[in-house]
Order: sequence, then structure tokens, then C-alpha cells
Amino acid sequence: MAKTERIPVAFHQAMFRVAAVAFVTAATVNVGSSFIGAPHFDFTGILTIGILSYVGAVVSWFFPWHRLPVERFLVVIVLPGLALLGFMLMYTGGVHSHILPIFVAPAVFMAAAYGFRAGVAIALFTAATASLPLFINGWDSYYGRMLVVLTAATLLCAYIPAQVRRALLTESETRRRQQEESYVATIGALAAVLDAKDRYTEAHSRETAELAVNVGRRLGLQGEQLRVLEYGALLHDIGKIGIPGYILQKPGPLTPEEFAVMREHPVIGERILASVPFLAPLGPIVRAEHERWNGTGYPDGLKGEEIPIEARIIHACDAFHAMASDRAYRKSLPMPEIIAEFRKETAQQFDPQVVEVLLQLIAEEPPEITAEAQSSGQPAPDPTAVPRSWAQHMQSIEALGQQLARATSTQDICNRIGETITALLPHDQCRVLLMTEDRSRLDIAYLQGTDRPEYRGVTADNAAVAVGEGIAGWVAESRRGVVLGDTEHHPKAAHVSGTDVIDESMLAVPVVFEDEILAVIVVLKLGLNQYSLDQLRLLTILANQAAVSMANARLIDRLAAAATIDTLTGLMNRAAFEEAVNKHLLRPPSWGTVLVLDVENLRETNDAYGHRAGDAVLKRIARAVRSSVRGDDLASRWIGDNFAILAPGIDPTQAGTLARRIEGALQSDRISIRWGTAEYHGDALSGQDLVAAALKSIVRKSDGLAA
Repeated sequence: MAKTERIPVAFHQAMFRVAAVAFVTAATVNVGSSFIGAPHFDFTGILTIGILSYVGAVVSWFFPWHRLPVERFLVVIVLPGLALLGFMLMYTGGVHSHILPIFVAPAVFMAAAYGFRAGVAIALFTAATASLPLFINGWDSYYGRMLVVLTAATLLCAYIPAQVRRALLTESETRRRQQEESYVATIGALAAVLDAKDRYTEAHSRETAELAVNVGRRLGLQGEQLRVLEYGALLHDIGKIGIPGYILQKPGPLTPEEFAVMREHPVIGERILASVPFLAPLGPIVRAEHERWNGTGYPDGLKGEEIPIEARIIHACDAFHAMASDRAYRKSLPMPEIIAEFRKETAQQFDPQVVEVLLQLIAEEPPEITAEAQSSGQPAPDPTAVPRSWAQHMQSIEALGQQLARATSTQDICNRIGETITALLPHDQCRVLLMTEDRSRLDIAYLQGTDRPEYRGVTADNAAVAVGEGIAGWVAESRRGVVLGDTEHHPKAAHVSGTDVIDESMLAVPVVFEDEILAVIVVLKLGLNQYSLDQLRLLTILANQAAVSMANARLIDRLAAAATIDTLTGLMNRAAFEEAVNKHLLRPPSWGTVLVLDVENLRETNDAYGHRAGDAVLKRIARAVRSSVRGDDLASRWIGDNFAILAPGIDPTQAGTLARRIEGALQSDRISIRWGTAEYHGDALSGQDLVAAALKSIVRKSDGLAA
């Protein structure tokens, strides 16, 4: 029988709700079908079975089955169900019963919940239960044949849901593995940032994590809890990213003011982790890592078991590593002094149980300390001494953050992120592809590096891809960054038409904000295996930094569009059109015509068919207008059923030609329009004046026709 621990809780709940529906269906069908062609109706027996079935349905639906051990499911659901079916079979005629097909249900249920073997086992139980009438009422050849067919059908019906279950479990495992890979990649990116800030901190965190995992394993932690402990230990100092470098690298003890700043790093670390959804569970551990058993720690003064067990383990291992490694203001302590310090601080600073296990582990397996001396009393190395050092990268990243804080448009953000990437990473081409509003395509927003012959054929049009198409589309779909040493031979590669097949390497990362893909960043370089995982981490950091700014800019763009666009037709609204016309009139010399369209009989359409039909008419007119106007014309929905078009540089006769072109586009929809024009030649008129004059010309034309 399969291990149900691998099956999601929601799957178990759904299965037992299916069982509840089966109980209700069996009871209802039994009662209803008993009236059909039955000369005698045992009301008491049928009622008893019905009540038991409905009780079983209520229990199956509402009881929290996922909290029970696996072995109890069979006892509390399937076997009572088989017993109930046996009673129903006997009460409805034994070998002449009409409910035999219902016996398929228990095997199907078990196959879906626990796999094919469980389904086969229950199928044999159901066959045994269904054969009871042959032992009680005597052999019946017709019933015997039905029983054989039922057994074969049950096995077949059990096989199908078992295969569906296996496919669901495989998909669930695949998604879990992908999430784990993303989790580890983010851990790696954050660790790289930490490494850039302080080389000692990176090695300290790694070795503290190894020690903490060994202690946690001896304390009985396992599975997810042990993994959280490891990642929490790796990132317990991540908040030091927010601490000024002159404090982190100071060659000596900190002043009280500097130590007060340093004490903020657990809170900063929690905030950083809280911004990444699947790292959020680490936040309380990182925040509590400097709490003490007696309540004198920081930042919250927790004590005893108020402190998470993972934080207590990390705190002790962190202290051991600090004492066992060189610092700027002292050499590492001898092991006897470290042990004496731990015994002294047991039940004061440290959890007694953690100290006992830690000292036992140290005695049996002394950990190896390889971290470099922290700052060692020497000035920090000049970041310009090593080309493209992490310190230099961090300065560029900080500068980018300041630039993005001032950027308000998505295009500006794409340009700034692209310029930073091309300055930091070796490349022959860099692309930033933006997700479209309908989330189906990635369009080029930034393209740099088309001067090389190999990339001269790449344009913003042919480099755009659909989601799932090509490597960039695959990155958007999978939400995972990749480093590729040979892009042309990758199974997801989509060759850009018009360019040659070349040896090429690629970095590609998604830009994600609150689980929404905003863009994909692609960096290309000629040659095979030109990029490393460290460069992928750097690009991931840049993408994460751009995500918030890009999301804010897109929100601003949507708000700005909502302020100027008519939501029904997608054309400019009245206020935006007036403003645009007034600005145009101020540019000398300005001349042209304002064309106003009026829809005939729209009120009658609304009265006869409803406002939805009227809205559909307005949308068709808007499509006809968009397909007919020139590139420099401005089209708007003025008010109600009136549309206004600013057509610079044409006279009323040419404007009439434009109106007839729009009218021709509407003939297939059987929509009639009237139009009027108002010509301007730098007159002291406003947009509202011109539209009013054009509307009057419509009235005059109508009056002339009526006369």
C-alpha cells in the first residue's frame, strides 16, 4: 500500500468527500430502485440501511481524516462500507438483488486513494462479500456469471484511477522538486550577497550550518524541520547586508553606538526573508538567533522555550564558531576554554539540552574551522584592485537601486537595468523582454549589442517570443533562471530567423513580483560555456531588485491609462481628448479638421435589446475608427453615442472621406452614423468649441435633409 504521507492533504480530503457522495448515492439508488418491479418492499430494512449510509456520508465528509494514521482508513471507511453493501445486497433479494454494480465503488475508491494493489485487495473483498448470497441462498448460475463479470469490471475500474493517482503523485513530486531547486537557488543568491559584504561571514554561516544540522539531527529533528534549521543557519547573518561596511570590517571591538547598530541585523534579516514567500518561515528563526535562554538577549527578550528550537541550536553553534575562529581583536580560544564557557553559560545564555548535545558532538567529531580571520586588523581591501569584484558589483547594485527609486516608467526601468547588466557582466548582447498585458508574449523592451555580425539580424520584432516558446519563453513559464553553455543545442532553443547558427552561451532569469512574471532578462556571449553560476546569481539579484520597481511602474502606467482611456471603447476619453486638442492648437501653425460622429438609433437599440447590445455597437464603431484613422490622428469617445476625431492637416472634404471610410467599415454590422466637421486655422478656439461646432453642423445637415 502506498505511503499516504506523499499525498497532499487536500487530496485525502477530496477522496473522503467522494466516499461521502458514494454513501449518499448508494442509499438513494437503493431506496429508489427498490420500488421498481418489487412485489414486496421491506421498508424497515431499507430505511435502516439508508440511515446508516447517510451517517457514513456525514462522517466521511466532516471528519478530519488527514490527521489519522494511514492504517485506520481501511478499517473505518472501506470495511464498514463493504459490510453495509452486504446488508443491502441481502435485503434487496440476495441472488436476485439489483444493486450488484455498486460493489465496484469500494475498489475504485481504494485504488484512487492508495494505489492499484490496494484496489485489487479490496476488489477481492468485494467479490467475497458479493458471493454471500450463493452461500446463503444456494447456487444460482445467472448470479454466478454476473459475479465473474463484476470482478473483472472492478479490476479494470480500479486500474484507471490508480494510474491517475500515480500521475498526480508524479506531478506533485515534480513540482516539489522544482520548488526545492528554486528555494536552493535563492539561498545561493542571498549567500552570494552575504559573501560580497563580508568574506568571513559567508564561511562562518556555512560552517555554522553544518554544525547546527549535526546537532539538530542528534536532538531528533528531521525532514522539513531539519531543512529549515540548515537554511536558517546559512542565512542567520543575512541582516548584516544592511549594516555599514565600516562597522562590519572595523579592526577592533565596537563602540556602544556601533554595537547598537549591529544589534539591528536580526530584524533586518527577518524583513529580507519576509519579502520572499517560501523563505518567510525562516524569518522568526533569524530574528530570534540572538535571544538568550534567560531572556537577556535581543531584539525581543524571549526566554526559555519561547525561543524556537532552531534559533537555540543556531545560537549555540554560532557562539562556538565565533570562539573557535580568529577575530580582529583576538585569536581563537583553546578548546578547553570554549567548553568551560559553555558550561558556565548553560541555562543562562544557552539551552542546557542543546549545550549537552553540542559538547558531546565536539568531543566525538571536532568540527573543522576554515573561516578566514575577520578583518584581522588590516584595512579593507581596495575593491578596485580586483576587476569585477563582488564589492564592485555591490556598489553597482546599490547605484542601480538609487536609480530605480527615481524611475517611474517601465521603459526607463528596463533601460537602467539593461545598462547596469552590460556594465557588470561580459556580453555580446543583452535583452530585456516584457510580459504583455494578456500574459501570452514577451516583447523586447531593451536590446543592446546588435553591432556584431552574428547579431545584426536580431531585431525587436523577431526576438519577441510567446510564453513557453524558446529559452526566454521557457524561463517565463518555469520561473527558473538558467545558465547555458550551448544555447543552440538546448531542447527549448528557438533560433532567431535570419541569423546564423553559432556557438553561444546564455544567462536568463525571470523578473518576478508576488508570483507574477513581469519580464525575462537574457544575456548572450559568443562561445561555449562562457558563464558561471556566480554570474547567474548576480543576474538574479539584479532581477529581484528590478521587480518591485517594475511592478510599481506598471501600476502607475495602468492608472495613467485609466485616467485617459474610455473603458468601454478603448479610445481616448473626453477630458484627455480636450487636453490633446488644446495642446495641438497652441502649436503654430496648426490647421486641420475636427470630425464628430453620431450613431443613429442607438437609443432604440438600447430600448429594444438592452444596454449590452448598445455597448456592442459602440465597441464596433471604435474598432472601425481605429482601423480607419491615420497615425497622427486622435480619436475619442466624446460622450454617449458621439465620437470625436482630431485630423490635423486635412480640410472638411477630406474629413468627409474619412467619415465615409468609417461608415463603409460599419456596413457589415448594419450600423448607421451621421457626421459633422469643424475646420480650424490657428483660431482662438478650444477643443470643446470645435466639437460643439461640428455637432451643430450635424444638426444643420439633418434639418436640410428634413426640409
